[in-house]
Amino acid sequence: MLSSRIYLSRSAFSHNIALFRKLIGPKTKFTAIIKSNAYGHGLLATASIALDAGADYLGVNSLEEALSIRKVFSKATVLIMGSIPNLKERKESLADENFWVMVSRVEEMEILAKLSPTPKIHLKVDTGMSRLGIPTNSAEVLAKEIFEKKLPLSGIATHFASTEDFTEHSYSMLQLGRFQDTIDTFAKHGFIDLICHCASSASAMLFSEARMDLVRVGISLYGLWPSLETKLSLSLMKKDVGMLKPALTWKTQIQHIQNLNQGSFIGYGSTYKTTHDTKLAVVPVGYYEGLDRKLSNNGYMLVRGERAKILGRICMNMTMLDITHIPDASIGDDVVIIGKSGNETISADDHATWTGTINYEVVTKILGSFPRIIED
Repeated sequence: MLSSRIYLSRSAFSHNIALFRKLIGPKTKFTAIIKSNAYGHGLLATASIALDAGADYLGVNSLEEALSIRKVFSKATVLIMGSIPNLKERKESLADENFWVMVSRVEEMEILAKLSPTPKIHLKVDTGMSRLGIPTNSAEVLAKEIFEKKLPLSGIATHFASTEDFTEHSYSMLQLGRFQDTIDTFAKHGFIDLICHCASSASAMLFSEARMDLVRVGISLYGLWPSLETKLSLSLMKKDVGMLKPALTWKTQIQHIQNLNQGSFIGYGSTYKTTHDTKLAVVPVGYYEGLDRKLSNNGYMLVRGERAKILGRICMNMTMLDITHIPDASIGDDVVIIGKSGNETISADDHATWTGTINYEVVTKILGSFPRIIED
């Protein structure tokens, strides 16, 4: 038996998509971003749920992810957002009219334009992220070049750099202005029916003018907030988008129990010494499985509805828990790493707080080989 099980709530996904549907209105399309193994939730399982719940498109990072989806969902529209290495050698895999491919260079457009069928080409614009995309100050020259070369162009996109990090959004507004100027520049050169998109979870919530033709919803698809600042911004702007529902529960089981005397050391480096007689549980999950090592002597798991503190250093494949206060705990009992047990909940945000990171990282690094089990 595998050491962990990941449960996905179909109703939570449907609820979260419905919240955004209500927010964005009928004219804006919804793209479910399922890159990086669907932020740890499982690529194909999440794709299936999202499509059933009414997502218009699926968004991925890589060609490999797109091809995995295509094997199962033959007609789904897939937006490939990341740069594709060795594009010239792999171009034939992109000959699919339902692949939407983001590019940052005219040379990439020229390669894709020769394919039959031709994928839909979306040009990325760097409005201030300083990552992928054409610089806005070259938009005039590039729009003219693309028009003169008669290269097909279906969409234009950008990405906000700091919407999630601040409650003051002048930089996001600067980016939005640059993006709109670029759209106008391309329109002057005849590109008047482009699919325009820039909003991810936070910006889709906060800025109605950023929703445009489609939104690309990632972290909030899974019921997680982009950041505390996003919540605060919505409050300051007197906007209420509703409550998100986390879609993931991560469970393991107690593998071993032992009783330790006062003064016993626990784990590598002997970083924990018991101050009283202690009942200890061992669970078969460690940093290989995706549990952050910074939870050592710091985090908690749930056993029979009670919090059980992590004692000692987290190992590669094991973690030790204090279950002294849970006398009925037994080998084989379920242990909740993320999720709810009884009246207690441990969230991805709790893990992020305990380890000094973000909820994105917490869920994304859960080992991909664990089964993802869809529940209603």
